[in-house]
Amino acid sequence: MGETQIESWPPRTAEPAGIELTKPLSEKAFYLQEFYGKGLLFALIPPAGQRLRDLDSLARALRELVRNQTLCILVASEDVLARVQRKIGRIAPRQPPPIFDPAHGLRSRPYPPDSAVTQIWRVLRAGRIAVAGARTTDPEDLTVFAQELASRLDVFKLVLLARDGGLTEADGHRDSFVQMSQINGLARRERSRLRRVILRAAKRALEDGVNSVNLTAPRSVYEELFSFTGTGTLFTRAAYGSVKPIALEDFEEAEAMIKRGQNEGLLLARTDEEIARILPSCFGYRVADEHLAGICSLLTEPYHRERAGELTALYTLTRFQGEGVGIDLVREVLKEARARKLKYVFACTSEEHAARFFKRLKFRPVSPADVPAAKWRDYNRDRIKRLAIFRIDLSPTSR
Repeated sequence: MGETQIESWPPRTAEPAGIELTKPLSEKAFYLQEFYGKGLLFALIPPAGQRLRDLDSLARALRELVRNQTLCILVASEDVLARVQRKIGRIAPRQPPPIFDPAHGLRSRPYPPDSAVTQIWRVLRAGRIAVAGARTTDPEDLTVFAQELASRLDVFKLVLLARDGGLTEADGHRDSFVQMSQINGLARRERSRLRRVILRAAKRALEDGVNSVNLTAPRSVYEELFSFTGTGTLFTRAAYGSVKPIALEDFEEAEAMIKRGQNEGLLLARTDEEIARILPSCFGYRVADEHLAGICSLLTEPYHRERAGELTALYTLTRFQGEGVGIDLVREVLKEARARKLKYVFACTSEEHAARFFKRLKFRPVSPADVPAAKWRDYNRDRIKRLAIFRIDLSPTSR
């Protein structure tokens, strides 16, 4: 969840004037860093790939990844290979694409056979991208073959490209994130046989060690891979993620998230210097070892005399809102606050949505006098009147 207008330190005397809200660092840069040197396997599930215009986004994504030294394998039915190679242009392998029969060796192990892996490696070694064909136009056969190949190669990510894109609920709401433990239930409710095959393939890939699986439309795969919001469905193994203090190497990503929240109007504007003061006390929720899904800061230094902490900069990426990320972040921050033997933690907000969130977590409304006086030093009095202030008292055994 993106908690709105959480207060920051140091306090402001008025709304910021003249602060340039610079565009957050490229989301794409974070993903490219994550994908560097790793293997991604893309599968065009028929009839995806038959319309040339649908391949623009895929070609753009592959060009970025190849420049990034990511190992890319693209599997498509044999009948669309020429179209695919024409679309990706200069990065297309010079060698003729290997052609595989998905049924060959299906009931033996290893599958796909060593010879298939060898052919793909020969192409990858020459140019970081391999395009392979499958002698089938059956979407189920190609899905199973792509999953088996992804598992055999132990790629970092399997990207299933279906014309209908990611999963959606009956009301049209997109399932942007699915844990492996949820897949069986989704498959039982799914009416489409192909979708059931896709769901089972995603589960098998995760069980076999593939880090994550994406299901999206080829026309929007670039945004699925390189944006925080995504366009399809992301599947990951059991645990959704974990919360822990961010490492130094995470500071740049966390800073970009804070600036994104500011630009969306979900966080109060801060200067770069103010953000730098928040980062050392930030906790992050990391999903599937890929990226931060949310952050939250516990400020204690300004309030050390009172043994108090301020919860601030709470922000969750759009894709992961409603998944409990904000709740898990706050609970971990409170756990840390108890470990530091703080007496209480407080938070300030001017938004009703955030106020309901804190009430749900057993924070109680208080007056300005119930939090450290340092919070209000040189603070604009009119703004204080617009704030809802919440506090939770701590003890070693409190929950």
